[in-house]
Amino acid sequence: MWQAARADRGRQTPFLAVDHPRLIGNIRDMAGRVARRGGASTPHLKTHKNLQIARAQVAAGATAATVATVAEAHLAFDAGFESVLFAYPPFPGGRLRALPELAERGRVAVTCHSAEQVALLAGLGGAYDVYWEVDSGTGRLGTAPGEPTAVAAASARFSDRVRLRGLMTFAGHAYGARAPEELVAVRDQQDRALSDSRAALASRGIDVPVRSVGVTPLAPVDSGEAEEYRYGNYVFYDATQVALAETAPGGPGLDDCALAVISTVVDAPSEGRLVLDAGAKSLPAEKMTSLSSGFGAVAGHPDIVIDKLYEEHGLASRGAGSRDLRPGDRVAVIPNHACTAVNLFHQYAVYDASSFVETWPIQARRR
Repeated sequence: MWQAARADRGRQTPFLAVDHPRLIGNIRDMAGRVARRGGASTPHLKTHKNLQIARAQVAAGATAATVATVAEAHLAFDAGFESVLFAYPPFPGGRLRALPELAERGRVAVTCHSAEQVALLAGLGGAYDVYWEVDSGTGRLGTAPGEPTAVAAASARFSDRVRLRGLMTFAGHAYGARAPEELVAVRDQQDRALSDSRAALASRGIDVPVRSVGVTPLAPVDSGEAEEYRYGNYVFYDATQVALAETAPGGPGLDDCALAVISTVVDAPSEGRLVLDAGAKSLPAEKMTSLSSGFGAVAGHPDIVIDKLYEEHGLASRGAGSRDLRPGDRVAVIPNHACTAVNLFHQYAVYDASSFVETWPIQARRR
């Protein structure tokens, strides 16, 4: 795998490569998985920030996109999405000022978790849906599940122009799971948070038709209780998702990963060490799960561990299976976090099984 990208000597390393057949396969697979659950796919564009990939998601049946930035929202409408969900609360500043223009292009939903945030939307021109954010255990944003959410949402002044449409949660603590039962426990916590909150609102006569979830590690075990799924990382997958697959049967393997940083070996100072030209300016210096052994996985070389990242150097240890690698050889590194890796580059080099296809710009890398 990744032979065509590694063999592309006309391209200076490190560069960001996409395996096009795997990318399209991942998009279609997730669209089918969500459809079988009876839900709607609202993919998060923060992962790829690219028009061609967004169009592939529309072709696979998605009509709404999740976004975090104004540039991603415009990209979504450019790609043919009919609506966007801004998975970021409104606050005074650029995002808020941009919403009326976006609302002229299509339906816009915004996540809120306070009456004051709803009031900010009401003070704008245009019509908006509100997805009330519930904290299901991550501790980032949102109100506590059940009665606290109902009390907070009921205090907001909704109208025909700014209406309460959904409940959403981000179960990011799924990345801390180390065993299958821990991942299932996060899923159950997520489902209870939304169901308890919906029931508490219903007891006040407030109907909320949509429950929205979506973190890629939960994709193999999500129950199908939600009406909407906001998965993002699945288009590429990454070394973190592969490591977490130990906790979720049906999760991705390295052969499912569609994104790699192609790097050159610049030194092999000993039998047990390598130095790569991909450092922290090319590979995310993140370990999102304790199951990760290094800063990325080297495709075809499971005995290589990238132990340390300087800005332009990656220091790696290697076993006997990689002793033949020498300076000038190229390797494909599956990054720990695909979304962050994308933001370190300005374009993708796209390949099929045998050759270079074309270059795609990362259009929404700007804010």
